[in-house]
Amino acid sequence: MLKLVRKNSSSNNYQQLFSERIKSIRQKALKKRKRISGTDLNRPVSFWIKKDRLIREVGKTLTIILRTKGCSWSLGETGGCTMCGYIQDANIEEVNQKQLQSQIDYVLNNKINEISEDDEKYSLKIFNSGSFFDENEISEETRQYIYEKVVTIENIKEFTIESRLEYIDAEKLKDLKEKLKGKYTEVAIGIETVNDYFRNIYINKGMRFEDFKNILQICKENTVGLKAYLLLKPPFLNEAGAIDDCINSIRKLIDLKINTISINPLNIQRGTLAEYLWYKNKYRPPWFHSLFKVLRKSLTQKDLATVRVISDPSGAGTKRGIHNCLKRECEKTAQNRLQHFVFSQELASLENVEVECDCRRKYQLQKYFY
Repeated sequence: MLKLVRKNSSSNNYQQLFSERIKSIRQKALKKRKRISGTDLNRPVSFWIKKDRLIREVGKTLTIILRTKGCSWSLGETGGCTMCGYIQDANIEEVNQKQLQSQIDYVLNNKINEISEDDEKYSLKIFNSGSFFDENEISEETRQYIYEKVVTIENIKEFTIESRLEYIDAEKLKDLKEKLKGKYTEVAIGIETVNDYFRNIYINKGMRFEDFKNILQICKENTVGLKAYLLLKPPFLNEAGAIDDCINSIRKLIDLKINTISINPLNIQRGTLAEYLWYKNKYRPPWFHSLFKVLRKSLTQKDLATVRVISDPSGAGTKRGIHNCLKRECEKTAQNRLQHFVFSQELASLENVEVECDCRRKYQLQKYFY
């Protein structure tokens, strides 16, 4: 198995061995990808509408997961992030820009009437399991095509995309803001933690916090919102360490006057180092008990007047996602309380949040070791 500390070896040697292991696991996963047919490339990976917390109120979100060739960081020499398996949804070969535009058309043709006739306000999130501003995934022409489509839909009040830092610049942000004419725009970045060591060693992110702060300043100068993804419990952190790290990250991001913080408890995705450790019983996804502690300890109601704090965990209540004891009542209660907090942005909704369940005792015993 992987060992975090290697005696009698330099830090550089360890990092090289660690990187090789990540790349080895990634390469095995990439070989299992299936070739997507031409027709299917005209449709996105997935899309859906659900109730959601908008920047100032509760509304609905249309989420679109575009199918591209995949994240350049994941496909590159680094092997990608240790917890991310979204490359599995990408196509083995190049996806041309006309096909990407067809994916957008397919969704809007299916959903435009529902959105336009609804009394609710909408957010549109366009994700591509990579970087929206990476020219190798989405060209400028396709970005313009998307902007022109979105700006005409009155009920869409917010627009969010994702990108790694290296693809973001002032020109792209200015263009995004100008083309969407008055809609709230937000760029989401997976900073994961404010701790550079955790981010670049445990997560293999290849990103400095100082560079993130520079991009935040560029966003502010162009009046574009910034959403920071935080990862709750990276590989190699126990529960207690993960709590402390996430609390510290939230406080620092609030001090930076960020627009949105999205807390993402790690879920076990296929073909990742996290899955490898999970199979070896060397990693357990975080407990809901930990997430609620993070929220209570890091936030005040005054904070929530200026920053949106959300969490919509993938795989929640299952073995691969954030969970307590997997008893139906315990998991359902925890998920309902989390959703209530996200929608209301009221800390009072977290009072007496713990379920009367025997698993809390087990949690207290395990959190310093697992």
